[in-house]
Amino acid sequence: MSEFFFYFGIILGLVFSTTIVSGAVWCVQITLCRGFFSGLGAGGGIALAQTLWSTLAGVMVFWLHPFSDTLDWVFRLFAAGVLVYMSTTVFGAEKIKSLHYEGSLLGVGKIFRSTFWIALTMPMRLPGFLALLISMNFHVRHIELGNSLLLGAGVGLGSFAWWAYYVLLAALFGKRVPEPITVKSMNKLKVLAGSVLLALMFICLAPMVPGF
Repeated sequence: MSEFFFYFGIILGLVFSTTIVSGAVWCVQITLCRGFFSGLGAGGGIALAQTLWSTLAGVMVFWLHPFSDTLDWVFRLFAAGVLVYMSTTVFGAEKIKSLHYEGSLLGVGKIFRSTFWIALTMPMRLPGFLALLISMNFHVRHIELGNSLLLGAGVGLGSFAWWAYYVLLAALFGKRVPEPITVKSMNKLKVLAGSVLLALMFICLAPMVPGF
């Protein structure tokens, strides 16, 4: 096994988390309405789900490796299609109007478990991670099963760091900054998320361009 996959997984976790606007909004909402540690619980639930999905995606890419020479273009078109779909969904999402949480979730453990199961059942997580790994050319590398575990662990850590960042900001400044300003800032995340997805799509398709 190589430590490279763990450290690169951290980067992938950070990159992929920027595209999940709903996760950032949820962490901020819970932090503002339930407190700092509840916000960390929400972030931890999302991060654990991303750890599992990214590990599975790494295993699937390991299985795809023997076919990378002949089916590389198929994998890339699949990944590009997923990334375009995700970017379209992000850009077309309804604007956030309020960060107030009116639900019944209370307690770090309950928030963690509920968030984990919701994040685990999101339909685009596995295709999204597969597309991310393919865009990074992981399907042409023999990453081995053990490295898939390191990759997943790194993604989980990078993901948690991203959510913890928002939780910390919400805990420190959420009560000081008027909600309309915070809502406006959160809505700008859609532009960042959609742009990252489109950039990954171009990176994915670039090797198919003649003379690349």
